[in-house]
Amino acid sequence: MQGLINFLEAKFVPLAAKVGGQKHLVAIRDSFAALMPLIMAGAIAVLLNNVFFVPWGLLAADAFLGADHAFIVWTNQYIAPFFSSVETGTLSILALALVFTIAFNRARQEGKDEIITSLIALGSFMLLGSLTRSNEVVAGHVTNYLGAQGIFIALLVGLIAPSIYFAIVNKNWVISMPDSVPPAVAKGFSGIIPGALTLFVFAGVNYVFSMGAETSLFIWFEDNVGSTLAQLSQGLPAVIITSTLIPLLWFFGLHGANLLEAFMQPVYGTLQTENLQAFANSGGTITSVADGLHAWVRGSWDAYVFHGGSGATLPLLLAIFAVSKVKDHREIARLGIAPGIFMINEPVLFGLPVVLNPIYLVPFVLNQPILATIAYLATTSGFAGPIVNSVPWTTPPVLNALLATNFSMGAGLIALINMAVAFVIYLPFVFVANRAASAE
Repeated sequence: MQGLINFLEAKFVPLAAKVGGQKHLVAIRDSFAALMPLIMAGAIAVLLNNVFFVPWGLLAADAFLGADHAFIVWTNQYIAPFFSSVETGTLSILALALVFTIAFNRARQEGKDEIITSLIALGSFMLLGSLTRSNEVVAGHVTNYLGAQGIFIALLVGLIAPSIYFAIVNKNWVISMPDSVPPAVAKGFSGIIPGALTLFVFAGVNYVFSMGAETSLFIWFEDNVGSTLAQLSQGLPAVIITSTLIPLLWFFGLHGANLLEAFMQPVYGTLQTENLQAFANSGGTITSVADGLHAWVRGSWDAYVFHGGSGATLPLLLAIFAVSKVKDHREIARLGIAPGIFMINEPVLFGLPVVLNPIYLVPFVLNQPILATIAYLATTSGFAGPIVNSVPWTTPPVLNALLATNFSMGAGLIALINMAVAFVIYLPFVFVANRAASAE
């Protein structure tokens, strides 16, 4: 075991740290983090509608008030439109906002003007054809690529447009103004040539697709690349690999979820937003994978796998309470139980510790792919409903799954089963930790 840890420390950790610090990936990660106010505001509005105010919501189920109840009829007419409108300024402009934030972060990294760089990237994104969408098969209710449907192109433009702009600026192809000119005006003039050339490059790309393929880059990408990426992400191998890498990185003290967020959010986050919008716009009639919803999205890990945080450490704390004889371990568990309920497990990872602790390497790394597999199979089989709401990641286990799936009882049961499975996986290793402590 120690030999394996030494090998991973020597070969794997430096590579992971280098990849995690790559400036383009850092810009993507930080940009998605900056979008959290928009994402959460839109998600909360959708969640409130789907639970309380619309005829297809939880409260309108026959087991509660019923869709024809006067309260539901009134809220659907007067309250639901208010929360539905929030989506227009949040989830429906995620791609637009992502272009701006990635370009902003890249400019800050390179010491260039953030506003000008971001505006040039925004213009590049718009002229590629982001305002027209006619893919009725994928989502007939969405008529543009400003939201989740344009995330992939937004990510590419957010990275490429600033790189072109910086290359031209670094060649000093700029208009220089006298020192007497106000700095804001001078900055504006200095960006004219680099900005125009950058926009011309993207206009050329749009021209090639319009004239050569008689379509836009967005439509071509959606039909030929985006659909393929979505299909690959929905395969069990992709889910298992991602679920394994997160705790493996954490074991060596690297924030696995953050390091992989630059991959998870563009792929699985986009699919989750599509689920939310498809469910809401269908009036609650699209409710299963068979109806076209994605089986595994970004929130699936929060609902079924991250019970107490990466590595499902809340069941570990319960196992320590159940069988541990080590006073220090029980004290750490007592202090970590409250944060763990709300998906915060740093006190356990670094206090027990789990990080670089060979006793907990196997259960900490391997229980996540096992839990993900159980939830994946339950969702694809139709036993558990897919994710149709976005809930805060700090929502306690089981409740998270219920809220995220609009109270699918199968989802709640699978989350509870996963808690029990993780508990059983951790249990023998807690006994091993007991013996190790006694030997010491």
